Amino acid sequence: MNDEIIKALHATKERLAQDAQLDIKRLIESVQREEAISAAQGRIVLQPPSENRERSVFQQIRFAQH
Repeated sequence: MNDEIIKALHATKERLAQDAQLDIKRLIESVQREEAISAAQGRIVLQPPSENRERSVFQQIRFAQH
């Protein structure tokens, strides 16, 4: 991957963490709020796969139950 893309991803991750004051629950709530706003604006918000499918390690981490 392009180093500029990686740097932008890290900067975004850091900004989101700081906005949530490094609190994972606040971060999750913020993401859920943004998803709701996007859905209300007609954007497609992807949902995690159904639980009856075998999930990859990435999916197990991304969609962990909090």
